[in-house]
Amino acid sequence: MGSLASTVRDVGLQQLAFAPPPCAYTLGQCDTVMTADGDRVALRLFVQEQNTLQNWRARRDYVDTRLLIIFSHGNSDDIQTSAPYCEWLSRTFDANVVSYDYIGFGQSTKGRTTEVNMCQAIEAVYDLAVNRMGVPPQQVVLFGKSIGTGPTVSLASGKRPTSGVILVSPLASGVRCVCDSESVPRAILECIDGVFMPSVQRMAQVKVPTCVVHGTDDEVIGIDNAQALVARCGALAVYPPLYVPAGHNDIEARHGPLFVAHIRRFLGYTANIAALPYTRDVDD
Repeated sequence: MGSLASTVRDVGLQQLAFAPPPCAYTLGQCDTVMTADGDRVALRLFVQEQNTLQNWRARRDYVDTRLLIIFSHGNSDDIQTSAPYCEWLSRTFDANVVSYDYIGFGQSTKGRTTEVNMCQAIEAVYDLAVNRMGVPPQQVVLFGKSIGTGPTVSLASGKRPTSGVILVSPLASGVRCVCDSESVPRAILECIDGVFMPSVQRMAQVKVPTCVVHGTDDEVIGIDNAQALVARCGALAVYPPLYVPAGHNDIEARHGPLFVAHIRRFLGYTANIAALPYTRDVDD
């Protein structure tokens, strides 16, 4: 019964939450990695010098001192449509960027996108970078945009260390994304948060600085989502959020200099934190 209920839930949530664009790239234009369940995840690496695709499997050692941003895109993008944004991130912040596609998107395995396989996808990308390529965890920054919040916060709340987390136009949970959280009793809201992507419940386990950026006029994901996430940040994750008069997809276009300055300050802050002696255990 539980399996049937979860299947019905996943199908309904997929229809509500995910709208992958028609795939406009081939397997020859990306690299791939396998998840724990054997699904293929398509990915691309953008390098600051040339912003072109690199073959990860041909690179055995990561000798670059730049940050590596693991970018989790929104629900209507894939690694092709989000390429200009990733190239902009790479140039603007002097960082390397890896973007990846969720199951059901692009050249990743065809099938139903679920919270579980989204989280497995980002875990596979992280493990490829850190365990196979040798990227130091202190050079890894997680960047989730819109629904990319879910896998980003899931990874950050686990035992895979990183330098910091950036969340742009984030959702606190799937439920809060589609309802007015102010009109739902708190006890009920916290109970149903767990239905889909309960990032708000996971924030307390995030132990690295977390930067939240949101538009006050966002009609897709209300700013109350960002405020809920910030309120749940633990002591190690607290960082001043940036709220600007913008919608869901135009923060960078309308407030580019402010956005860039805020993210640069945050990256400088995470670099200073990462340079401190690490004495706490991930289970503390």
